[in-house]
Amino acid sequence: MALPERTESVGGDEISFPVEELFYSRTDKSGLILSGNSVFQRISIYSWAELKGRPHKIVRHPDMPRAVFFVLWDTIKKGRPVGAYVKNRAKDGRLYWVFAIATPTEDGYLSVRLKPSSAILSVIKREYPQHLAIEQRDRPTPADSAGLLVARLAELGFADYAHFMATALSTEIDARNQALGRPPDRTIRIFRELVESAASLMQQARLISVEYTKNQYVSRNLQILAAHLGQQGATIDVISNNYELISAEIKRNMTSFVSSAQQVFDTVNDGLFLVCTAKVQQELAKTARDEPALDGLSQDHEAHCLEQQHEAYRAKAIAGLREIARQARVFREDCFEMGRLAGGLRVTSVMGRVECARLSAVNDGLQALLGDLDLFQETIASGLKQIEHINQTLQRDTEALLLAEDELCV
Repeated sequence: MALPERTESVGGDEISFPVEELFYSRTDKSGLILSGNSVFQRISIYSWAELKGRPHKIVRHPDMPRAVFFVLWDTIKKGRPVGAYVKNRAKDGRLYWVFAIATPTEDGYLSVRLKPSSAILSVIKREYPQHLAIEQRDRPTPADSAGLLVARLAELGFADYAHFMATALSTEIDARNQALGRPPDRTIRIFRELVESAASLMQQARLISVEYTKNQYVSRNLQILAAHLGQQGATIDVISNNYELISAEIKRNMTSFVSSAQQVFDTVNDGLFLVCTAKVQQELAKTARDEPALDGLSQDHEAHCLEQQHEAYRAKAIAGLREIARQARVFREDCFEMGRLAGGLRVTSVMGRVECARLSAVNDGLQALLGDLDLFQETIASGLKQIEHINQTLQRDTEALLLAEDELCV
């Protein structure tokens, strides 16, 4: 496939650069530029002398919401990688869009940028001006503005910012591969299946939790009915006590159950972002030694730094995949415990049905309560059955990736 010529547009408000180009900059911990490559220098239109030692915000566009930079800095200062769509401004005032991946280094931060070309960019181009207008009108703190940004992402279908950036980066890599005539990335495809499986796990776990909340007063109502019946209600009182004991156990396990499902989802998204980050870093590192040298920089040193960062993130990606497998095992154990409790509910329900047949005088009231109990038990059983199917898919995909570690970041 013939690649576009490496030139920038000379007309209009936006600088165009080829999709195959990657550029980067390294900064110290306060954001002062230490190094970069010729692509960064050329697209920004600043000379290297004008860039070196300057704050990275020299290329910040005033149209960018503060919330985005708050999320970026808040995340990388905690030692975690982060990604975002960023609208930059070159020296001549023209703009250029990038998807930036920022990762902590020993002495600062590395930011690798690629040209965004997926449909998500059009969404961002619509959302950023709206968010900037809110910041200018309401003057929220950066932290509050970041909260509003995450809330808006939730409205767009993203569980949180980590889910958004993993989806965005993997989608941009797919779009870039397609533009360059490359085959779809197998590991990204499998990771997407993992994300879908983890999202389904979380949804089923929350449905079970909601059903528990609806039925948490069944035991109390059974006790009221037993007290009303006096001696005749002795068996109902036993059933109520059994249900209360099981319900208390379910309540104790419910937080762990839902939290484990959430942890699987979070770990899968973290793993996807780490794998994508390592892939982009690797491609950049491969071309670093062929880059035109910038004044005062050693290309060998820069290439070595990039290679080290890639190796570090490749290792993180592999560790992340193993963590997915571990979290999935923890969740399966929580599912087993929930299944045991569901079995106890089933026995309690059967006892109630037998008693219901004997006490025809209160059949309607007891029938209604047992109906609630049956529905709760059936919801748990059905949810766990679906979860088991999802778990099998998740385990299969995780094992497929673990067996192909060498492909993870290639």
